[in-house]
Amino acid sequence: MSARQRLVAGLTGLAVAVLAGVFCFLSWDRANQVAGIVSALVGVVALGTGVLALISGRDGAVRVANTGPATAVGVGSQANTGLSVHGSVNGGVEVHGTAEARAENGGRANTGYDQL
Repeated sequence: MSARQRLVAGLTGLAVAVLAGVFCFLSWDRANQVAGIVSALVGVVALGTGVLALISGRDGAVRVANTGPATAVGVGSQANTGLSVHGSVNGGVEVHGTAEARAENGGRANTGYDQL
């Protein structure tokens, strides 16, 4: 779990604990009112977060990392530990830590980015 995920999980747990404590000290009618308001606010925040994530999106880059070895034997065979694509990739390509790709007897090997 990343540091950001731990932070979000911790803050969520803290918010649940605070709300549980508040609800314990309120009457049922009052707790119902508070719960309705909190639910509405959380819904608006969730909607805004979803829209923001949709708008900002990913950078479009394709990332390949820490692959295993591959061997191609024979004419027309291919060994690929990176990325092979037909056409182009929008947003760029990052290739890190790819393993050995071997080609024997007329095969083809790729350990990085191969645009066919």
